[in-house]
Amino acid sequence: MKNIIIISLVFLSSVVTLYSQPTSSNTGFAHPLQVEPVAVYTKIRGNVGYWDKNFNGVKEINKNVNIEGEYKFSESFSVISSIGRTEYSQTDSAKEITWDRWNGGIKYGKIFDNGSSQFLIGGGLRIYDKKRNAEFREKENPDFYLIRPNFGLGYKRGIFQIMSEFRFQTETNRHGKESSLEEFKRYYQVGIAPSFAIADSVRIFTELEYREPLDKTADKNLRYFNFYPGVSMNTESFGNFSFSFLMGVLPKGENAMDRGVRFSYFYFFDTSQ
Repeated sequence: MKNIIIISLVFLSSVVTLYSQPTSSNTGFAHPLQVEPVAVYTKIRGNVGYWDKNFNGVKEINKNVNIEGEYKFSESFSVISSIGRTEYSQTDSAKEITWDRWNGGIKYGKIFDNGSSQFLIGGGLRIYDKKRNAEFREKENPDFYLIRPNFGLGYKRGIFQIMSEFRFQTETNRHGKESSLEEFKRYYQVGIAPSFAIADSVRIFTELEYREPLDKTADKNLRYFNFYPGVSMNTESFGNFSFSFLMGVLPKGENAMDRGVRFSYFYFFDTSQ
């Protein structure tokens, strides 16, 4: 049943692009709610997120608050950084409250006009610090740094938009080389974010993200496949408010979360993007 819902929503988005007409008031690419955007912006974004999972008698609960800033210093380049706080609890274990990894990155995004349509190509590189004062019971080793390059494409016509992202992530140490006693976790991830405007200030999103570890045996807990239906509301003078839900597509035995939700607030300083 869940797969039928997902297929139906993605199909609906495809139908919308066939029948949508270009509108002069809808410029630039809307910011996805979950997928990492390859378009560049000047923005502040605040997020409050929650997910839980109950499997084999072990319940996990994760709560997170973070803020992200991005500054577009030219037409096609921006720098980005974020910081946050996470509260994680698991059955029969003490609650853990930690700061998220500090990170910094650079992005490139170029929009090409083609009559009534727009195409987007972009990419970037983001580097994450160690996760300070954290126990090694996570999916990633807190004593390693993270390097995350990504690449993506976008298309826009009328009320329909779609943005995609391909991401690769690897752990690393300060020497950038594995030793005989160390093993870096690595994965690749694909995200796709179709969306369509149902009013001048309201946009519906139907996002998907799939992640696969390079070592499918040792790092199987990195794998996931999630569907994120959501909505974004633009208040013009007071920024954008959005919320999206998390629905796991994989079986529960394959690292699927039960449910999740994210509330976000965006303030864009450059309204042309």
